[in-house]
Parts: sequence; structure tokens; C-alpha cells
Amino acid sequence: MGIELLTDLANKVPTILLYLDFDGTLVNLRANPEHCTIQPRLAKVLEDFSRLSGVDLAVISGRSLADLSRRLPMDQSCINLAGNHGLELKLRGDVWQDPRAVALQGHLDQFEAEARERLKGLAGAWVEHKGLSLSLHGRQLSPAKQAEMEQRLAPLLGELKRTSLLQLRRGRRVLEIRPAFDHGKAEAAQRLERDARRRGVCSTANHRLPLKLYFGDDDTDEDVFQQWPGVVGVRVGPWNQPTTASFRLGGPAGVNRWIHAVFGARCKLA
Repeated sequence: MGIELLTDLANKVPTILLYLDFDGTLVNLRANPEHCTIQPRLAKVLEDFSRLSGVDLAVISGRSLADLSRRLPMDQSCINLAGNHGLELKLRGDVWQDPRAVALQGHLDQFEAEARERLKGLAGAWVEHKGLSLSLHGRQLSPAKQAEMEQRLAPLLGELKRTSLLQLRRGRRVLEIRPAFDHGKAEAAQRLERDARRRGVCSTANHRLPLKLYFGDDDTDEDVFQQWPGVVGVRVGPWNQPTTASFRLGGPAGVNRWIHAVFGARCKLA
């Protein structure tokens, strides 16, 4: 289903919970994640959008909360952030970290040191410590070198299953090492929704429920499409990727256009 129908849907409801992934959704994927930057005009529209009545806006990312925050050059007083796939949240300026993840930081440090040792000499492969999780990056590698990266890490990844303290989750050309308890972007979205309801954003006046929208581009976002009750999901990226989302957009450019269109329409209704 296309962007016009989704725009029409968003303009018919008094309340929107608009939650967005960052990499691959708001910004284009890059071989080096450090090179991912949001367009200043889009950042400004998101800031203004977050101030509209009946809108709860959040960005949910696998990046650390600190990294995500610095990549959103805007007044963040009206926007919520979730980093590390929901292991840490910034709710109207108040920061929360999952204490279970904090308790496992020593194990992450040990895994990081061993992974770095195993990847020595493999140019383009690198380890990112995000505080409460790790990312093993291989976006700059050829398919053959990506296979070599996994081969080098195989004994270490196999050890994860034995200890059951950390777990592997695969992203788009990245291996995520996270605490081995149930958590993810779906749990983050539900926590953000509870916060919105606590603040009175989700009014049930006229018995009209809020429209819950989530935009994301990879398998970690599929969790939200499947597990956040009532969500209208939007899969961003190549059309041949399987998804349970109701809508598709071809890439961040399409997301950008949709945000501008809905923002403009809701401004006229305000």
C-alpha cells in the first residue's frame, strides 16, 4: 500500500504515536555508521512535529542513547529516545537504563576484548562498544570477507549459547551482541506508549484510539510490527524484503516526504 493512503490515514485521527527507527529509516545506511547524518530540514520538521497537539514522537535505535542523541540536532524536550534496542530510554530528558543490562557490562567488556583480538588484521571489520551492547560491523567487507569475519568469531559466538548471558542478533551486515533476556524495540515501543498515556497524550475522547505508527528497515524492527499491539507498521527499504508490516516505503527519502506531508496537513488542522 502506498504513501498517499498512509498519509490520509494519519490525517484522520486526533492522536498519533509516531515511532521511528534511525539508520536506514531517517538516514541512509553508510559503510561507516559514523557517516550517517540527518538532514537539517528533516530534523527541524521532526522537532516542530513533536510539539503539535496529539502527537507523541520517538526515535528507537540500536545505537547507544548518547550516540543517537547527538545525531539529532534539535530541541529534544518534546521527543523521546530509545537506544540500544530499548535497553536505555530518554523520556522528556529523564534517562533510564535497564539494570539487568547494566549488571552484564563486565561480560560485554570481556567479549569485546576477545572479539577485537580475533578480528585483528581483517581490514573493514570493527567492534563498537555501545555501553549496554556490542555491534560487530562488517558493512565495508566483501561477501567473502564477511564469511571470514564470522568464521573468526565462530568459537566466541558458540560460547554465547553455552553461558546464556549474552545473545547474538543479526542486523543488516552487523552482528549485535546483547544481554540474553527478552527485550527489543517492541518492548521499547510499549514502554514509550505507557509513558504517553501517563502524560495524557492518548486521549480516548469520542472513543477514538490513537494511531500507532512505526517505521523501520530491518529484522529488529519486525519485532515491533509483530509484537506492538495495534501498530500500523511501515517497512522501509528494498521491496523484495519479506515483512509483516502493512505498508512499505522505498527508503529514507520516502520517509522524509511522508513526514513533511503529514506535518503540513496536521499544521493546517491545528
